[in-house]
Formats: sequence, C-alpha cells, structure tokens
Amino acid sequence: MSNEVLNTLILAAFLAVAAGSGYYITQKQQPAEIEALDEEIEAIENRKAEVETLIAEQAMADEDAALALQRWNTRYKVLPSSLSSADVVAYLNALSSRGFRTFDLSLSGQTQGGTSSYYTYSVNGQAYFESLFSFIWHVENNRGMYRIRDLNVKKLVTTVTDGDVERQVVLAEFSMEVDAFYGAHSQISAPDSVTALPAAAYPPRRAATNPFYPYILETLPPNSDDLVDVESDSLSAVIGGTAVFMREGEMRQLRTGDRVYLGRISSIDARTARVVISLNKGGIRERVEVDLNTGARYRQALGDASLRRGPAAGPVLEAAPPAPGTPEAEGHSLYQSAEIPRTPQPSDD
Repeated sequence: MSNEVLNTLILAAFLAVAAGSGYYITQKQQPAEIEALDEEIEAIENRKAEVETLIAEQAMADEDAALALQRWNTRYKVLPSSLSSADVVAYLNALSSRGFRTFDLSLSGQTQGGTSSYYTYSVNGQAYFESLFSFIWHVENNRGMYRIRDLNVKKLVTTVTDGDVERQVVLAEFSMEVDAFYGAHSQISAPDSVTALPAAAYPPRRAATNPFYPYILETLPPNSDDLVDVESDSLSAVIGGTAVFMREGEMRQLRTGDRVYLGRISSIDARTARVVISLNKGGIRERVEVDLNTGARYRQALGDASLRRGPAAGPVLEAAPPAPGTPEAEGHSLYQSAEIPRTPQPSDD
C-alpha cells in the first residue's frame, strides 16, 4: 500500500473520530450540561425572589411590630396582677353614690384564666337616667379593665318626697352583669405605661350624648309646686316689669325669669301688655304669648328638644374615683380599708 493511501486512511480515521466526538459532545453531553446550568440559574433566581419577598415581609413586620409596641406602650387600660373583691365593691358603690334610689350588688362568681381572670357581679336597682349612664361611662372608660353585659333598662315613673311636696320623677330600673378583670402574667398585667400620656389621650369625663335619656316624656309631671299655669290661669295686669296672673282667686306676681308650670317667663312688655313664656313639655319646647287686652294666647313651637326638664335628670358623678389596681388608686382612701358598707341612697333631686 502506498504512503498516499495510508495517509488518506489515517486522515479519514482522525476525521471520523473528530466528527463522532463532536457529535457526542454537542448532541449528548452539552445539552445535559446546559439543562443543568439552566436549572441552577432558575433555582438561584427563585432563591433571590424569595429573599426579596422575605426582606419585604420583614419590613412590613417591623412596621407592624413598631406600631403594636407603640400602642402597647401608650395604653391607658391597666390589668392589675391581683384584685380584691372588697375594693371592687367599694369602687362600684362609690360610682353609684349619687342619683341612685337603690343599688343592689352581689358577687356571682369568679372565673380563672391562663392570662386573665375576672370577678362577676350582679347589679340591679333604680336610678336617674343621667346617673345610670354616668355609672356605665365611668366603669367602661376608667383605667381598670371592666365589662358590662346583659344590660336591661326600663322606665319607671314614681314619686319622691321633697319636704312636704311630692314630685313625680322618671327613673331607670336596671339590671346588669359587671366583670372586673385582673391578670397573672407580668407582661400583660404591667401596672403602668412606658410612655406618659397627656390628658387629651384619655376618654372625656362624661359622654357628649346619653342614649338612655328620654328626650320626650309620655306624661307631664304634676304641678306639685302650685305654680302659675299660663295655659289656664288668666293674665290680670301688666305693671312695668311685673305680670299679674289670677290663679284660683289668688293674684300671683311674676317677673322675667320667674318659674311657671313647665317653664319660665321670658319677657314682659308693658307697652303692648304682652307676656312671653318659654315652656318645655317633657322635651317639646313651645313659646306662648299672652295678651292682656284680648286674653288671647299665641303658641309657637321652638323645634328644639335639646333642653331637658330638670326633675327628669339626676346628678352626674363628675369626679369619679380611680379604679382599684391602677397607679392612680395607690394610697387612695377608698381602698385602704375593707369592704365599705353601703345603705340605699335616697333619690337626689
């Protein structure tokens, strides 16, 4: 065999080996490596996306935690680690010291919990609507943790004695359950806030509106004070700033601002012999004008039921004592002794 043929065969063999190796590398080995690299790149990108998501979630969690910590450090409610039932009774009795005709309080149970416990008291009695709402407002908005539930209120029309005069009053007959909470966990029952709060951060001493108050009464009170009734008694004379009414054969002299039945004298005009009276008929206000010459009575509705008639509203407890277990209650005379005995209070007027 000649050298040329041999060289050609050797060259062809090398070419075949190179072609086979190239085919194997490009068609078999490299695709698997490329696929593995693609999978690794995708995994890296997924891990990067997860890290970015976790970073964003951490930022949101930090904001929520900061807000929650701020709210916790600026809380005004206090959950004392321990609470005496006698102190709670003294506190509730003090809140009901005015405007309550009867106030019956009894301990009905004690519930133990993992993070908090509470006493349950059954309360019922009779009070002015204003005084009852003041009691509820102070119990739920004081710094102590209290809850009022199962509240039932109905109207009670009765009479009270003021000296020798009997007055008709409208009271609220009520029953409710009061829960007084206390805790055992030191982190939950911390006695005070980390940040001192200004007075504006606390609820007001009394609410702007009273949902229990009857703005319009079903029946008008009797004329227990024997006042002039401008709708039935006649106007006899107008002399200067004095109006003379005839009531059951007796002359009554009234001036501007004097009381009449269900209202007061607003003005007296001697020139026109006219007397103007503002009446409040259980929440419905009217303006009545009485002329001397004709005896005519002109009535005009004022359209304002916001002025409340005095006898229907009771006294409101403005300076309520602090709740037991709060920092303000430390050293308070109300909680330095055992349970304070309490007798039913007479109706306040």
